[in-house]
Amino acid sequence: MPEQSLQDLLARVERLEAGKGPLALETTAARHDLAGALHRAGRLAEAEAQYRRAYEGFAHSRGRTHLFTLTCMNNLALVLRDRRDWQPALGLLATVVQERANLLGPQHPLTLNAANNFLTVQVLQGDLESAVSEYPALLAACEATFGPDDPGTHAVRAGYANVLRRLGRDREALEQAGADVRPVAEVLLGCARLLRYTGLFPVALTASRYGAEMALGTHREARTEHRPGEVLRDDDLDIACHVLGPHDLKMPYDENQDLLTPADQVADAVGALAEHLARADRELGEQRLRVRVFVHHEHWPLLSAPPSLTVDRRLMSTRDQARHDRLMSATAHQSVPHPRAHRRGFRRTPGFSVRLADGPQVTVSTAIGLESKPAPSPFEA
Repeated sequence: MPEQSLQDLLARVERLEAGKGPLALETTAARHDLAGALHRAGRLAEAEAQYRRAYEGFAHSRGRTHLFTLTCMNNLALVLRDRRDWQPALGLLATVVQERANLLGPQHPLTLNAANNFLTVQVLQGDLESAVSEYPALLAACEATFGPDDPGTHAVRAGYANVLRRLGRDREALEQAGADVRPVAEVLLGCARLLRYTGLFPVALTASRYGAEMALGTHREARTEHRPGEVLRDDDLDIACHVLGPHDLKMPYDENQDLLTPADQVADAVGALAEHLARADRELGEQRLRVRVFVHHEHWPLLSAPPSLTVDRRLMSTRDQARHDRLMSATAHQSVPHPRAHRRGFRRTPGFSVRLADGPQVTVSTAIGLESKPAPSPFEA
């Protein structure tokens, strides 16, 4: 939200506080709006302070178990989540789930929303065993309330599948993912949009037809004001972005650097690669393109030149890899010599390293870095 809009909201709260009192319902509702705007702007400490004051106002005028009060408590918990203050967030969300269940029933949409928020925080905290035991009940309730094909149900199912995958239960994860599998090109286009929108530079990116995870670094010229600790999500494509600051990395960087140009170059390359993989998916046939894509560089912005993306095709059959190579030869690109293409007379490294016409500053490779990356599981590819 533009700064002027935040100033307008703050001025409105101050006028209402002076005229009606700090605990009046109208003042409290305006303060709640201000807190939400601060949260969206990434000003988490200020958002937390305003939500806490709004909570006291709602509790004073409507009671601690009123729906207004519980909504405020839920939103406060989401700010604490983005500040990585896991235990207080979980405590608030547990209260919201219980009180909404008492008021509305355990399968009401608002109850299920809070329950999903609770499990999301558990996963972010790393308590995967607790979350995996609770996901089946939440998924069953969502299917009963919204139906199995509702986008919200799909998002919960994708979250459950992700936890199963992280616990190494790949077969169960595949069963849950089911209809949520999507073309990898569609996921990459979503990644490109998020990269372009935020202007944050990608510390890491891993994407497949089951969604994507990105770590995005803050810097001076970013287009948005996201702060370290925030989590951005595209639930439709199951893309999770964790915002990092300089000291969150093993090799800290100067946050005053202007990293917008390399960030945009990678966004362009991800988009161009998505367009290519969309064509490959059509040419090879549905679900034949078994690939995982990742940013090769572990420590940004200490980049080699140019930055690179790697397409991991190790689960594709030899025949499909050859077909993909032929398709690549028909795509506008510039060949880039692989640094280890020849080695003491051995055969040439298979695959290709190129710069796509729509992302000329970034190398796209099917070989670079794979010696240090494990092959994808069937779930990841």
